[in-house]
Amino acid sequence: MSYSLEQVQQASRLFFDLLRRKVIPLDDPAAAECLQDTAAYDALQYVAKEAGCRIMNSGHRLHLLVSPIGSGFASNFTQLRNKYSRIERKTHLHIINVIILVFLAEMDQDEQHFKPGQDSMSYIQLSDQVSELFQGWIGMDEDGSFSKQWRLDIQAMHRVWTSLYMQTRSQEEGDSLTRGSGSRIGLIHEGMKLLEEEHLVFISENEKRIFPREELYERMRYLYHDVDRYKELKALVGRTLSEQEGEAHAAY
Repeated sequence: MSYSLEQVQQASRLFFDLLRRKVIPLDDPAAAECLQDTAAYDALQYVAKEAGCRIMNSGHRLHLLVSPIGSGFASNFTQLRNKYSRIERKTHLHIINVIILVFLAEMDQDEQHFKPGQDSMSYIQLSDQVSELFQGWIGMDEDGSFSKQWRLDIQAMHRVWTSLYMQTRSQEEGDSLTRGSGSRIGLIHEGMKLLEEEHLVFISENEKRIFPREELYERMRYLYHDVDRYKELKALVGRTLSEQEGEAHAAY
């Protein structure tokens, strides 16, 4: 297909706008203009593909997704560490991935009952769930076979997580939570900031809670739910936390 100069300009404007804003509503003038012209929208997808990205249209918004491999916009660990100076080493980044997974698994339970902007999770709740998850996983990884099966470095992540300063609900109620680099809350905050910068969540500083935006659910519906790795790990997180909860009730 050939494109006119005007169509290429429309596509380029929208692509660079998406690079800056990550997600754009379909009724935004730049998106609406491009979507009205099939060739301009096709040119947009071509430009995105050449950049190692792709466009996801949820029916309400356009999302710019970066391919993890072969994209000039994908961040490697060194780039990520330069941007987020408190992410000291790869194990911290691996833990952040687990933190994000636990948050997504919690928010992705029953779409019938979710209310964007209302459902939320506190930092302490998230910290407790991550702790329970690592407790369950380390118990299944005595010979390292669990780590190998799931391609997760459980031993290293558990060692670092348990070395971080743990804050409590009473500190949360007393408004004395800190986000220092040596604390679990600090690492959780770094993970949630990654989602916030993608416009997928809203972090309420006053309420110390993370609220998922509708954009996050669009990302789950139209992307994550088709990713086998996400589905497998989400199911694993759900099973482990249920088993941990069952053991806690039995002990009580």
